[in-house]
Amino acid sequence: HAICQKYSIFFGSSANSLHCYLVCHFSLILCRHYLGRAYKIFLSRAGKVDNKNIILTPDHIKELMVRLARLSVDDVVLDTCAGSGGFLMEAMETMIALAKGNQETITKIKEKQLIGFEIDSVLFALACSNMFLHGDGRTNLLYRSSLLDETQGGIVNNSDKELLEYIRGMKPTRVIINPPYENNNPIKFTIQALNYLEPGGKLVIIMPTPTLTHNQGGLTEKVLSIAKLEYVIKMPNKLFSEQKRTVNTSIFGFTKTPHIQSDDVLFYNLDDDGFVSIQHKGRIDKNGTWPEIEDTIFDAISNSKDIPGVCQKKKIYKDGVLNCAGVQKRRNSNYEMVKVSTLFHITKGTLASESNVEGDYPFVTAGEEWKTHTEYALDTEAIVYAVSASGSLGRSHYVNGKFIASNLCLVLTSKHDPKYPIDLKFYNCYFASIRKQIVSDLADGTSKLTISPDMFKDYYIDYIPYKEQQAFVKTKLKDFLTLQEKYKKAQEQLSQDIAALSD
Repeated sequence: HAICQKYSIFFGSSANSLHCYLVCHFSLILCRHYLGRAYKIFLSRAGKVDNKNIILTPDHIKELMVRLARLSVDDVVLDTCAGSGGFLMEAMETMIALAKGNQETITKIKEKQLIGFEIDSVLFALACSNMFLHGDGRTNLLYRSSLLDETQGGIVNNSDKELLEYIRGMKPTRVIINPPYENNNPIKFTIQALNYLEPGGKLVIIMPTPTLTHNQGGLTEKVLSIAKLEYVIKMPNKLFSEQKRTVNTSIFGFTKTPHIQSDDVLFYNLDDDGFVSIQHKGRIDKNGTWPEIEDTIFDAISNSKDIPGVCQKKKIYKDGVLNCAGVQKRRNSNYEMVKVSTLFHITKGTLASESNVEGDYPFVTAGEEWKTHTEYALDTEAIVYAVSASGSLGRSHYVNGKFIASNLCLVLTSKHDPKYPIDLKFYNCYFASIRKQIVSDLADGTSKLTISPDMFKDYYIDYIPYKEQQAFVKTKLKDFLTLQEKYKKAQEQLSQDIAALSD
């Protein structure tokens, strides 16, 4: 009755008029609810989802990123690659809730505190419709690239200097983005976003995990001269499986103030977000665990907490050397950190599996079991390290003698440097022990994960003193190999016993 009285001012006393309003109102709510899925269907029909460079942010991660931005009612939010406008809409709804019904503040939020760039015409149209359906058609949406050093024919308002001054004049305090991943774009968008931001402003960006490592020695140092890296949240590799993508991504949080070498960075490993793939429904929070997971992440990031096995604070500089994967704290801090290429000569394997012909020489592949080949390419002691086989990524094999290696692998041999003597048996075990960490730090790609040989060469590992390497091989490794041999014999005996049952 109260609702009828309230809306009779606008609709008169007609029950039919009120009914029409309520139908429209709840239809809009349903429309918003299914909008995300409708966009995915539309994009698939438009061919956009098949483009490996367009990766839509799942709703729960979008909401987490906006929450991590810690918005206030006065923040100005910028998305430099807005896509369908999801981050802007989430930010708008968050700030409107903080306005607590103040219409003047809400109007200001809609008109002056949301800015978006999008260069793709289809996505730009979707962003406009998204904003309209969310009750806002006045946000500053710009149909052009936000990268000011890139000129695009046919794009309006392409005067870079005037545009930069205009955006800076709006004083953005938060940038929340999921940039395109091709052509090293993530680091470019990171730098451009920081150039737009006000001092002390925050950038929350999801991008390939190796981005900063890949750009060490240049652009990464430029980023860190402008902004402090606060946290890195490693995402599950299955995050984009609904879009048929396997991408190693992380959420990076920056504050626009220079990073100094003594600063801690919180590294959070989200192996499992609780979502499972259900046929015809995509990835869903079947068991309702995500809210608790999200709260744990937010609490850890907000309070910079160390949680054993989940997250830890690490520095990214040691002795003036930058290591974007973080300096490991769990090992002896007196061990020197060196690049893989400091200890090893590194070459690429030569044989493709389809060219293999069974023979007398070991064919060391990325898989757990070796094959054989008619010829050998090397006669030496080496470690064979898988860099291009997604299922076996990061697996290492020790080999000594005549062999040939798969072209999906790297071959590591000792440099015989008197300063850094190494035992290859030891370092084969070492690589196995940090396999998960290396894959997490370096795996890249939007359909099949690989490890760049160049990034692997520049990856920092511990140099363990030679006497300690030898002691490990003589004791721990010897015991392991003895047990391994017993296991193989027991496995063979079990197979024979099972075969005997059928006799």
